[in-house]
Amino acid sequence: MAVQEEGDAGKSRYLRFMILVIAGILAVQIHWSILLLVGWYFILKQLETNGMLDKWNASRVLGVLLMVRTERGQKALEFISKPRKAWRIFGELGLWTCRFVSAIVLILFSLTFISMILDPSDVPSASPSEVILIPGITPTIPLFWGLIGLIVALVVHEYGHGILARAHGMRVRSFGLLIVGLIPIGAFAEPEGRELLRAPRRERQRVFAAGPAVNIYGGFLCFLVLALVANTMTPAIAGVHAEGIIEDQPAAQAGLEPWEVITHANGTEMTDYSEFTSFLESHQAGDNITLTVLSLPDDEGKREERNISLTLADHYQYASEQGTDPAILDAYGIREGDAFLGVSGLASNSEGAERLAGPLAHDAPNDPLSVAFGFALQPLQIIYSPINFKGEIMHPNEADLLTTDSFLGTTGTSALLHLLFWIIWMNVLLGFANLIPLIPFDGGHLLKDRLHDYFSFFAKFSANSHPLKVEKTVNKISGISSLIILGMLMIIIILPLII
Repeated sequence: MAVQEEGDAGKSRYLRFMILVIAGILAVQIHWSILLLVGWYFILKQLETNGMLDKWNASRVLGVLLMVRTERGQKALEFISKPRKAWRIFGELGLWTCRFVSAIVLILFSLTFISMILDPSDVPSASPSEVILIPGITPTIPLFWGLIGLIVALVVHEYGHGILARAHGMRVRSFGLLIVGLIPIGAFAEPEGRELLRAPRRERQRVFAAGPAVNIYGGFLCFLVLALVANTMTPAIAGVHAEGIIEDQPAAQAGLEPWEVITHANGTEMTDYSEFTSFLESHQAGDNITLTVLSLPDDEGKREERNISLTLADHYQYASEQGTDPAILDAYGIREGDAFLGVSGLASNSEGAERLAGPLAHDAPNDPLSVAFGFALQPLQIIYSPINFKGEIMHPNEADLLTTDSFLGTTGTSALLHLLFWIIWMNVLLGFANLIPLIPFDGGHLLKDRLHDYFSFFAKFSANSHPLKVEKTVNKISGISSLIILGMLMIIIILPLII
């Protein structure tokens, strides 16, 4: 027996060694996080064997997930959920919101899949580190702000489930976090399982919808605060700048550099984009102009002022040479002889703050329809900011052009903008992702219960129908649909990597 145990132990050590070797090879070929994940697995395995996880009221799930439970927060949950009727109304509103968003998510998801299948080359490939969406590992998600935003989103999400459960009289046994490598990647609220299963289907749907709904509503609420804070930011230097300089065009020939500030044109102060574009529109191709320019700041933050002279080019001629259709030029009102500076991304120095404020910015259109439509889309639009600016909420050069009179100061206001931005980013992303109609996501459970409602309704008109038959049919359909959506998701992730 002892010999057999020693042999088993030897085989176990050999297996662990081979796993580490394979993980090391994959880490070199794909990403270093793979090796960390394997190391995390062995740590959890050892803690589980020693009984430490039981002492911590924790358990290992799916090999590498650490489920940490706590009963803390029960009193706060009970207090918050006291206005039961109000929360039930909220739950119904959240349910309809989630049904609508889930349909939109499914449509966009399907269109992405179809587009990829028809033309895989049109879909940009993402590295493994970009796919896993973990703060500090994904290049577009910073560790500090991303982790704070993720924790807030997870806690809010699960508290939403817990509040609606209590509003409908269901008990919540515990809260907890799902942790991988000390990084929280999920959270949970554990209602009494039997109470949730036995609850009326409508109430159960409200509970499932509450988490994503709170994330979405919370994201929009935080956007209001973000817009207010962003509107306190003003240009430290009045003027305009260009993100890009086009080769062999007037600006490049005169020596203008990206992000340099244009403060004057022909001696007249240019405070913002509208003033500068009006100045250009008052000139024609071939006109000579003089621009006063401030250079990029040096190591001490100082800028040098200089004057540059240039001859404006013909915008129509340039666009035609680039192959732009004349009909498009006509639609945009570009005519022969229109002045062309030869820059791209021309903007006011307040552009970074205005982009964050979106429809609530000072200079944004103030008609109700534009504000409402812009408000609905803005939290989704700002999701792309970290992708465009490599993990930042705005270009660093844009940030250098902003200041504020707020009591927080420029540094404090910037920190608050980052905090609000990443809370919005994580909440919106978590809310939408959870509404993918895929079990075990909330969207999958909502779809399953919705299908049950439909089948139960039509079963009333069938003499051979039975509740168990309906339940079996619904389980089969939801299982198949989840597998199909999971397969589509894997294709979307993997296909760009292997093409």
